[in-house]
Amino acid sequence: MSSKIDRYAVVGNPIAHSRSPEIHRMFAKETRQAISYEKLEAPLNGFEEFALALRDAGYLGLNVTIPFKLDAAKLADELTPRARLAGAVNTLKFDGETIVGDNTDGIGFVRDVRERLRFHIKDASVLILGAGGGVRGLIGALLEERPKWIAVANRTHGRAEELADEFGVEAIHFDEIPAEHFDLIINGSASSLNHEAPKIDPESFGDCTLAYDLVYAAAPTPFMRLAQQGGAHKVSDGLGMLIEQAAESFALWRGVRPHCAPVYKELRRMLESEQAATAAAAR
Repeated sequence: MSSKIDRYAVVGNPIAHSRSPEIHRMFAKETRQAISYEKLEAPLNGFEEFALALRDAGYLGLNVTIPFKLDAAKLADELTPRARLAGAVNTLKFDGETIVGDNTDGIGFVRDVRERLRFHIKDASVLILGAGGGVRGLIGALLEERPKWIAVANRTHGRAEELADEFGVEAIHFDEIPAEHFDLIINGSASSLNHEAPKIDPESFGDCTLAYDLVYAAAPTPFMRLAQQGGAHKVSDGLGMLIEQAAESFALWRGVRPHCAPVYKELRRMLESEQAATAAAAR
C-alpha cells in the first residue's frame, strides 16, 4: 500500500448531516486503500469554482449532494451513460485535466433492494412519489430491471408529466393511486425531510410488497409508518441505498468494490446509539 494519501470529499449545502465520511473510511479500511475523505460545504452559487479549486488542490474525486447534482453535470467534461440519462451527477472523478461525471444513485437503489431486501424489480409495478433530482437518478436504473410499469406521482402534476414524457413512464394523480396495484412504492419526495407523510391514502399500500423511503433515519420515517399502517409487507429507509451508491463511487475512484453489509450494520448501530443518547439527554 502506498504511503501517499489520496484526497476525496463530499460537497453539498448543507452538509453537516452527511454520513459519507464514515462510510468511505470503513470502505478504505476494508480494501486497504490510503485515502482521506471530508465533508465540505460549497457556497450555494459557487459550486463550479469550489469544485475546481479542490481539483487544483489535488483532490481526485468528489461526491456531490443536494443542491449541486445538476451543477456537477454541467461541470463534467464526460458523462457516463447513466449520468447522461439522469441529467444529474453525484460522483466526479478528476482524471488529469478531464472531469468524469457519474450517477450512482440508481444502481445503489437497485443493489440495496435486490441484495439486502431480496426484492426483484423485474415484472413489478412501481410507484415513485416525487419528481425531483433524486428521482431522476433512479428511473433509468429501474427501467433496466424491466419492471411491468412505472408510475410517477408528484404534488405538482406537471412536473410528474415532464418526467414521465422524458423517460417513457406514466404520470398519475395522487387520487388515482388507491385504484392501482403497486408491488414497490418509493418515496422520493421531500415529505420525510419535512417530517411529514406524503398525502396518499394508506390503503394504497394494501398489496405493496416493499415500501422504500429514500431518506434514512434512526427511527421509521413518517412514510414508513404510513406504509405499515396501510399494510405494506416490508418497509425500509434509504440507508442501504446511501451505502451502495457510495460503494459504486468508491469503485469508480479506486478500482475495487467494498462489501456493503458490514458497513450497513455498523452505520445502523451508530444511528441507533446516537438516537438513544439524544433521547437520554432530553429526559
